[in-house]
Amino acid sequence: MGEYAYRRVIRFAALRGLLVMGVLAGVGIAVRPQLAVSPASDPVGRVASIVSVAAGAYTGYAVLSDGHVWAWGDDLEGQIGDRGPWSSRTIPVEVQGLSSAILAVGGANSVYAIRGNGTAWAWGDDSFGQLGTGSGSGVVATPQELTRLTHVVAIAASTSDGYALLGDGTVWAWGDNSLGELGGGGCGPAPAGRPDTCLGSSVPQRVPDLTEVVAIAAGGDSVYALRRDGSVWAWGDDEFGELGDGVRRLDEGAPVKVRGLSHVVAIAAGSCSGYALLGDRTVWAWGRGDSGQLGDGSTSDRSIPVQVNGLAGVVQVVGGGDMAFALERNGSLWSWGTNTLGQLGNGSVVSRDLPTRVLGLPGSPRSAKTQRSEHPTRLLHPGGPLADADGTVGL
Repeated sequence: MGEYAYRRVIRFAALRGLLVMGVLAGVGIAVRPQLAVSPASDPVGRVASIVSVAAGAYTGYAVLSDGHVWAWGDDLEGQIGDRGPWSSRTIPVEVQGLSSAILAVGGANSVYAIRGNGTAWAWGDDSFGQLGTGSGSGVVATPQELTRLTHVVAIAASTSDGYALLGDGTVWAWGDNSLGELGGGGCGPAPAGRPDTCLGSSVPQRVPDLTEVVAIAAGGDSVYALRRDGSVWAWGDDEFGELGDGVRRLDEGAPVKVRGLSHVVAIAAGSCSGYALLGDRTVWAWGRGDSGQLGDGSTSDRSIPVQVNGLAGVVQVVGGGDMAFALERNGSLWSWGTNTLGQLGNGSVVSRDLPTRVLGLPGSPRSAKTQRSEHPTRLLHPGGPLADADGTVGL
């Protein structure tokens, strides 16, 4: 299989939910919530608590208050980070050689962590140079520091790429570049075994002409950056209109401005769609819509953002593979898109092209109304399972 064909196979697997969020839709499903990481004690006996969690394809991660990271699940690509053996872990183990971590982000089979000193570290699959260490040599089983990066404040990950937002408002990218995912940042050292062309870089490259960025999000092979002025910029794959500028092309290697958006305060990404939360607390979406994941009452692709119908007072939006969630200020949670595995949480397995309320959550407002629309939510032909549920940028 050729390199480009292999890239497309990996991408399809991610879109169909085979690579991302495996802790929900993968090798094991817990019908009741299970305690994944038990509290740990530091040398003076204080109990370390979990401060954040992250998910890769089939691996889970927890960052503890003592700065250590714990991992469990699949370890085929070294993503557990404990030097081996490379086998699945059913109980969390501590990632070796990493301390003072404040945040972890899971890619497909690669993992990134930000330390308190502003450096970024990575481990796992490096076949496309997506660890950003300059090696691009297959599998790295322990955390390694990324080159060229300091003062890192946020990280995003796609199928075979990594992205970092620095404190100075610049964005850096590394990994595969077959669909322009590096944003025109030029080529660095090619990953091992790959031709020395602009198919990727194993070291971070600055995305040019992009400044004053305050948030980043990545999904599938498309990337989004929110600037301080409230505008959103995008680059990479555009097969379904994911770049949102009204121009349909296979891909775009330089950032373009998403049309029709202003006063954006947060962004999120699905596998082939983008989402924006505006200052008026409405949600807008663009890109692929065949599973209703744009929430506009249709199954059409959109190359220009459309408003998700019926939402008000939204404080957070999260993109999934072919679905999305929105949390309103009153505590109610809404979902739309593919639902073949019940991932919309509305008591059915029927996909929806308009927001439907997630049912049964403690503390959510009680109401007999389960959908927000002047028209009934249409029932859609079942789509694919849940994929990447990461990529959201909180307020």
